Amino acid sequence: MKKGNSLGLVVVCTVLALIAFTGGYYSGLSRKSAGSSAENERVLLKKIAEQQEEIQSFEKRGRQALFQPDLPPGSSTDAEEVNSPSRVRSIRDLLLQARAESSPIARLSAFAEALSDLNEDNLDEVLEAYESMPFGFEHMQEYRMLLYAWGQFDPAGAIEYCNKRASGMGAGFATTGVLEGWASRDPESARAWVESPENAGMAKLYNMGLVRGWASQDLQAASRYVEGLEKGDETGRLVAVLSNEYSKQGFGPATQWAEGLTDEKMKEAAFANLSRQVSRDNPETVAEWLQDHVDQPYAVKSFENLGKRWSETEPESAMGYFEELPEGKARNEGVEGIMENWAKKDPRAAGEWLNEKEVGPGLDPVLSTYARVVSNKDGAGAMEWAVAITEPKLQEKTVRQVGQNWYRQDKEAVDAWLPESELSPETQKAIQSPPKQNWWQKLTNR
Repeated sequence: MKKGNSLGLVVVCTVLALIAFTGGYYSGLSRKSAGSSAENERVLLKKIAEQQEEIQSFEKRGRQALFQPDLPPGSSTDAEEVNSPSRVRSIRDLLLQARAESSPIARLSAFAEALSDLNEDNLDEVLEAYESMPFGFEHMQEYRMLLYAWGQFDPAGAIEYCNKRASGMGAGFATTGVLEGWASRDPESARAWVESPENAGMAKLYNMGLVRGWASQDLQAASRYVEGLEKGDETGRLVAVLSNEYSKQGFGPATQWAEGLTDEKMKEAAFANLSRQVSRDNPETVAEWLQDHVDQPYAVKSFENLGKRWSETEPESAMGYFEELPEGKARNEGVEGIMENWAKKDPRAAGEWLNEKEVGPGLDPVLSTYARVVSNKDGAGAMEWAVAITEPKLQEKTVRQVGQNWYRQDKEAVDAWLPESELSPETQKAIQSPPKQNWWQKLTNR
């Protein structure tokens, strides 16, 4: 197999592994082998280290034999010696050597090269190399490749293996990897298995693997399958898989597919995913596409994505586009998304833009967004913007949040300001009792 193909398999399997196991892979896995795995791995790695010199010497002689085939018999590069059974590395040896790699690129490339030739004849050998490798998140890429390759020729055996190594949701997540490989070869059989009554409880999870594999083989059929499913929370994730595949054909074909969807939830998910993918690097292209959908509920999230992504590079251009849109939710969501990023990146420029606008109900949500973002670093300055909001409920909510951030920064200044603020006693008390922030809130508010 060519190295390019091996590296391609690495990339595909690694990306698909991150989508499939987002939020924790193999949660609730069986820990039967956990106690001895560390000792087993130390023994294996010691053995590998002892074999490295011999392996490197063998590879050197193999290269010499390849490029110097006319050397006389009896030399150190004799073809008989190079091809001797004792000198040929098995797939098990390749995998054991791969496990010793410290570089993740070299490690996964070696696994991909070995598993690209997985078949019934060498399966036992491969499983032996995997035996002491924990069946969990820390080795998700390696197991993802194994289950995908195994699922292409023996899905029943691979699924049985998953159920032996894990239970519950852990086995279910692992089985999605098998289904992906299975559906890439025989989608109808894989579909029949997912739809069988005994798999009904896990069908929504299994559909992730089925659709990924099916879409790689027959995108239109996979799309029809998803359209026919009962709609639920998982629909958006399945549509994301489809839109990623359609995007490989180009933005034009992908948008035609999205526009042709008849189910509103699927259409909303497809529009949102495409806008999220393209908006940062090609915002004008997305802006032109969405222009014809400005008054449609399914496009609101897409306009929000456009505003946020576009504002990362050209906030003023993004504002100019959204200001030209008719009043409505799409415009409001876009402008607020732009202001959130702009206020973080360049609060002075964003403040100057606001200063040029007439204060009123239409500007209130943008003022609130600006004040909340700026208050993470400058509570006193942000309060001046918060009190300028005209809508009473939004003003009270924003003043409270800005005040709490200010209180965290300068307790004495806030205590001196509050008696003259004319705020209600409840709001003043809330400002002086800010909730404790966790590490993630502190990080994201920086």
